[in-house]
Amino acid sequence: MELWIQPCAPCADLYGQPSSVDPHDTLTLIGAGAVKDAQVEQHYTCTRCSAAFARIFRGEPRKQVWVLLNAGQH
Repeated sequence: MELWIQPCAPCADLYGQPSSVDPHDTLTLIGAGAVKDAQVEQHYTCTRCSAAFARIFRGEPRKQVWVLLNAGQH
């Protein structure tokens, strides 16, 4: 897979992991989404490589993962 950005090693390791996995030390929380007062996702940016992540908490268990938002595939 070729990426638009090159995530640092900690971001590459986090991509696709379950949302129960804690963020690494260079991820900064920048926002959160909620539905009916229940948190459904958090958004983070990496201060090392500028990767943008969504941490999904709701939905099917297989979809509750860390999603790398700015690494499109081509």
